Amino acid sequence: MLPFWLRLRVCKPGRRGFRLWFPVILIWIILGALLIALFPLVLLAALITWRNGSGRFLLFLYPMLAAVLWNLSGLHIEAKDDENDVLIDFA
Repeated sequence: MLPFWLRLRVCKPGRRGFRLWFPVILIWIILGALLIALFPLVLLAALITWRNGSGRFLLFLYPMLAAVLWNLSGLHIEAKDDENDVLIDFA
């Protein structure tokens, strides 16, 4: 399932920092329209470069991208150092 929200939190130890909730669904709509518009060009490029071997990669590009985006849901990244604490969470 595609993630609908991105939660970003950056704070310094002992300080408040900031939090940002971003509706990622807006990016998915724009990305989907862009992928549909570019599909004929990708298909044409795959047919032209089929003999070189890169045509197969171009044909599998859309399913690979879909698999990566579908598996982003539930991704939770935390990074801490001496100065900052960063949290990136796809929900």
